[in-house]
Amino acid sequence: METRKKGLRKGNTKLVKGTKVERKYHERESDSGLAKGEYPNEPATQYSVKPTGKSFTPFAQGYFKVSVAGKERIYSIHSGYGYFIPSFRKAENLMQVSQYVERGLPSKEIETIVRYLNFKVPEIAKAAAVSPSTVSRWKPETSIGIPGSSQFFKIDEVIRKGVNLFGGEEEFKNWLNSPNLALGNVVPAKLITSLIGVDLVDEALDALHYGNVM
Repeated sequence: METRKKGLRKGNTKLVKGTKVERKYHERESDSGLAKGEYPNEPATQYSVKPTGKSFTPFAQGYFKVSVAGKERIYSIHSGYGYFIPSFRKAENLMQVSQYVERGLPSKEIETIVRYLNFKVPEIAKAAAVSPSTVSRWKPETSIGIPGSSQFFKIDEVIRKGVNLFGGEEEFKNWLNSPNLALGNVVPAKLITSLIGVDLVDEALDALHYGNVM
């Protein structure tokens, strides 16, 4: 009996899953850091690809190059969740994500995301549901607690979705730091430190994905 495989679809290109672990992916321009050999540390799942009207070429382990109308784009497939936080990136399922959250992330794991968002101590404290003085006392191995770990997971997932949608970190960062009419002319980066705010920003990204202007 023929076994049908489910796959991920990006535009007209279908990625057919060949292993048990589901992988997420994002795209980058061919002139990005990929050309300099900057690949994720973990190996990616191997996929077979069925392009429609496109020229497809394997590029490197976990990467695929697609040519459309003479323009090349690089698609990378990586494991885990989130975008910047190492523990979430290596998680294979939501159960593992939950374990990392309940254990409490060490503060050193949120350093990259804090720099990307230009968070100051008050913003970090609000996201972690602690006082600014507590944040000031954090050491690299200090746990940021369960509420903070949960909130930074949501923020990291929003970043992953936004980078995928806008095609790059700087492009999404520009959107994050611009007043948004659908969000009451509030800058999205100012909202994602709160429980409700991060959900609103996530919904705004979903609306953009489905063609609504936000």
